[in-house]
This record gives sequence, structure tokens and C-alpha cells, in this order.
Amino acid sequence: MERTEEVRSGRDLRAELVAAAVAMLAQPQPVAVPSLRSIARACRVAPSAVYWHFPSETDLRSAVLDAEYTSLIEAVEAALDDAVEGADRLVAAGDAYIAWALEHPGAYQLLFESGDELPATRAEHGPRLQRRIVDLARRADPDAPFAAALLLWSAWHGVVSLRLHKDEWNWGMTAQEANRRLVAALTAHPAGPAPSCRFEDGSQ
Repeated sequence: MERTEEVRSGRDLRAELVAAAVAMLAQPQPVAVPSLRSIARACRVAPSAVYWHFPSETDLRSAVLDAEYTSLIEAVEAALDDAVEGADRLVAAGDAYIAWALEHPGAYQLLFESGDELPATRAEHGPRLQRRIVDLARRADPDAPFAAALLLWSAWHGVVSLRLHKDEWNWGMTAQEANRRLVAALTAHPAGPAPSCRFEDGSQ
């Protein structure tokens, strides 16, 4: 529609466009993996060479999610394994999670700010790490450690996501200091009972 026609009709197209965009945002929006063609350019090969390995962008997306989720799991497990005696392992896990996320912003968004599922097959040791974190989260809530672990994850995600998207803000503390305060706050006063939850493999 031409601007002059819009004016003559009295139609407020600008308002309609904004309203349509707002309506679309009522649902989660996809986080795009780099296109097959852009990856082909980065590898200096023809796009057809990429299609030999990944018939579609969905196949590529799945492979990227597998690789990045495995990388995250390995980083957090390494931090837990390397923690010195007496160290707070919840803090160590949170520091590793946050550090990995801030070092891999695009991958983090693809993993945790999209609608893609994270089945156990995404990372071989995913359920094992989950159980380790849940066991550590008993400090926060001995009766509902899984729910406590999810609360910690939610807090860590908030620290990461806001720093990725609102980097113009002065947060007044480092991400590591924020993690220490969060862990201290969540483990200081155990909460009451919470609904039972399930692990990735379906067990409670």
C-alpha cells in the first residue's frame, strides 16, 4: 500500500504492523542457527558439499545442539571434578555454567532461549550431571532437591540472559559475585515442600 493511499483510506498501517508483530510475539520465536550457505562460505566449500552431510537446516540445528550441549555439560562437570576440598560445589557449578554461557552467547541462546528440546541423548553425561546438581541442591531444600536445582538453574539463567541482552547496564557486581550471592541466599533458608519432579530419564 502506497503512503498516499493509506492516508486517503484513513488506515493506520503503522499501528496495524505493530499490532501484528505484538500478536506474533505472543508465541516464543525461533533462534536461528547459521544458514547452510553461510557455513559453506566459512568453510570455503560449495553449498552442495554441506548438503551431503546435512540434508536440511533442521539436521544441522540438531547436530549443533548436540555439540554445544555436550560442551556445556563437560565444562560444568570439569569444574565440579576440579573443585578443591572445601570449595562450595554449587558455586563452582554456577560459575562454570555462567562462564560457558557468556563465552558462547549464540550457542547459549540456541540451547536455552529457543523451543528446542534437550533430550538425554543430547549429551551423554547430561542426566549424570543433573543428578549431581540435584544432590548438591539438597542444601537448599532437602525435601525437594530437584525443585531447588531448577530454581538455581532459573537464577543462573537470569544472570546470563540479562547480561547477554542488556550489556549496557552496570550490574554493580560481576557475574561470579552474583552467583555467590544467589547460592548463599537460596541455601540459607530451606523452603517448604514442593511438588515432585522428574529427571531427564523419567525417574524421580
